[in-house]
Amino acid sequence: MRRVLLLLAGAALALAQKPEFVTIPAGSFVMGCEQGLPCAKSLPKKSVAIERPFQMQKYEVTVAQFRAFVRATGYRTDAEKAGEPRTWRTPGFPLADRQPVVFMSLHDATAYCESIGARVPVEAEWEYAARAGATTFHYWGDEIDDRYLWYFNNTDERPMPVGRKLPNAWGLYDMEGNAMEWVRDGGPHSSITRVGAGSVRGGSYAMCPEPYPPVNGVRQRFIWLGPTFPGFENSTFRPEERRYDYGIRCAR
Repeated sequence: MRRVLLLLAGAALALAQKPEFVTIPAGSFVMGCEQGLPCAKSLPKKSVAIERPFQMQKYEVTVAQFRAFVRATGYRTDAEKAGEPRTWRTPGFPLADRQPVVFMSLHDATAYCESIGARVPVEAEWEYAARAGATTFHYWGDEIDDRYLWYFNNTDERPMPVGRKLPNAWGLYDMEGNAMEWVRDGGPHSSITRVGAGSVRGGSYAMCPEPYPPVNGVRQRFIWLGPTFPGFENSTFRPEERRYDYGIRCAR
């Protein structure tokens, strides 16, 4: 009987850690930065078509899911291989299974996504899925709304369990705030200017929505549906970069 209970518990745990995906329909949207912002140099506004449906993870990859991947494969992250004191295991705050895993590099995101038969999304896929048809700065409207995201003003300087805020219209949670999410180069429109590089999208639990004054009369939003750092001419990050708020969401 004890063995049966253990097997059932193991099956329940595996099911709980299995990534959930949401189907994103084909369509088009306007992608890019407002004229006057530096990011408009690499990502000017234009209409972008997503020609085929695809799937995006419903939630950010959690600590429990990444731990299961590491136990199954023996994978070591870029931070661990570099011998850094802060890694996904020791991020500087108490860990919880449902938190989004952080201190992830693009290499780490790629390895995890491939292990579940998925991939890191390109920038246009991420923004199209995050918008879910919205044309506003956020997928709920034009101003910050605490019902939808975790950010500096409503967290205690650590990521919060996924899925506790309201989702977007297509059922995706935490697309803004909580952990920033890696995107890769390529696709129909991108602010990433080097092959093999990546970027992060969505803002995070550690960020203020608008930490800097407007540029040429245009607000610099660090939490929104565009590039995370609009004050830069491009959003090209080295694939080994990692930080306390860089996380993962896979597509397929």
